[in-house]
Amino acid sequence: MTPNTRPVLAVLGLMVFYAGLWVASEWWERAFATAYRGADISPDGCVRVQAFRPYWVLPASFHPKSPPDDPDDRSWFVRWESPAFFRLYDQRDGRLLGETDVYDLVNWGGPVNWGYGKYREVSVGMIQIGTEPDDCKYE
Repeated sequence: MTPNTRPVLAVLGLMVFYAGLWVASEWWERAFATAYRGADISPDGCVRVQAFRPYWVLPASFHPKSPPDDPDDRSWFVRWESPAFFRLYDQRDGRLLGETDVYDLVNWGGPVNWGYGKYREVSVGMIQIGTEPDDCKYE
């Protein structure tokens, strides 16, 4: 190994380390998330929405922020006020029906909109969470 290759290998090693740390942080932000508020149960009792706070070890400014209507429009090194994500569960058997990305609830949160009639989408403000099962009959 020549003296000139050591700095290159050190930089590559650090890049691999930080890429691994980033991938791990994407996993543990959801795996170790804590429930935020109580669950909201649909009027027909079929599904529930639960909000979670992500478990972030890295500072919040290292997590990109994007609006729910354009996930490709990411902003980096921004200030988060109330980060959270949502999960939609079948209330009858606890099955996970949908999960969102992490959003800042100050900008994008709102009341829960339950699917009704032929529109089965469940959302919180502008954040789409998932679809109610077909056998739920909330009209």
